[in-house]
Amino acid sequence: MYHGFGKFIRGKGFSILFYLVSVLLMFYLTVKIGSVAEYVFSVDIYSAVFVVLAVLMFYMLCYFSSKKAEKRAKNLYEVCGVVLCVLLNLTMCFLVFDFLNIFVPFEKAGWCLIPTAAGVLLSAYGFFHARHLTVKKYQIQLGEKKLNKRLVLLSDIHTGSFVNEKHLEKIIEKVNELNADLIFIAGDTFDVKAFECCNLPKLEEIFRRLRSKEGVYASLGNHDPLSSEKNVREFFEKSGICLLTDKCAETQDFYIIGREDVTSCPDRKSLAEILPKKRGRKPEILLEHNPGGIEEAIENKVTLVLCGHTHKGQFFPATFFTRLAYGKKDFYGYAKREETQSIVSAGTGYFQMPMRIGSNSEIVLIEV
Repeated sequence: MYHGFGKFIRGKGFSILFYLVSVLLMFYLTVKIGSVAEYVFSVDIYSAVFVVLAVLMFYMLCYFSSKKAEKRAKNLYEVCGVVLCVLLNLTMCFLVFDFLNIFVPFEKAGWCLIPTAAGVLLSAYGFFHARHLTVKKYQIQLGEKKLNKRLVLLSDIHTGSFVNEKHLEKIIEKVNELNADLIFIAGDTFDVKAFECCNLPKLEEIFRRLRSKEGVYASLGNHDPLSSEKNVREFFEKSGICLLTDKCAETQDFYIIGREDVTSCPDRKSLAEILPKKRGRKPEILLEHNPGGIEEAIENKVTLVLCGHTHKGQFFPATFFTRLAYGKKDFYGYAKREETQSIVSAGTGYFQMPMRIGSNSEIVLIEV
């Protein structure tokens, strides 16, 4: 499924390398922030900065490895996410500044304020840009004739952490303006352990506001709770959403297939097992959260695959590594290979770090 450098990025080797580099950058950022504080306030806080950065990193690792969901822990996770956004941008700006300093020496100590200000401004842009919704349009043909249907794709909403009830309402309102015939949610409706901390009745009421002529269909992603949990199925049912987990549904014009997420359910059914028995009568639309499953869809000659998961990297430099991991065609956007078309969305929400730089929070409109 993954080859070459993309396979390395998704393996344990890259994870180890990532943490080693993160530790080195933590020392680097300690020196830089400490030097800024020393210049501005004439105080030595190098040790304090290092301790704060180490605690932040340790907490984020513990949060993701913990199986216990607590509202206080979630709130602290959100605060850490915001702080890490700023720290990441500060690191990049300091690195660029130091690189330029090789060729154009900056002799005055006060020059250190330039990358500091740039990092803060870049973070502010990323925060506001992430909350701005765009509509990405595609015009494609499924089958031999034009169907005059408007399909809307949402993915990676990540409700429950940075995407709160108010922002979810904004998403629903934007979708309803598109006058959709069918609405699809390609996984990660929730964020990490947020499902257990959410006001589920309120979220159900918000999702029920989705308007489409022929229904709303969803699959699960790696951040969603497992489909085996009863309250998960109840939530989607009460929200007026048809949850497809290794199942196939039929509408007037399409077969709609929803798969279990391969990360959460590695022993899921093969695609061949859940495709309709009488194929060829209608176009098939596959909801596959992870674009890693597109290859199997091509082998089975599925008409259209709708994916999310990649977030288009969400922010730089993650955009660069995500593209390497998934390849140009499965990283983002539209592609056609053999008889199969695919669309990978950049995601409607965001997670871990509430910013987008080099990507958009998008709602996908597909006219067929």
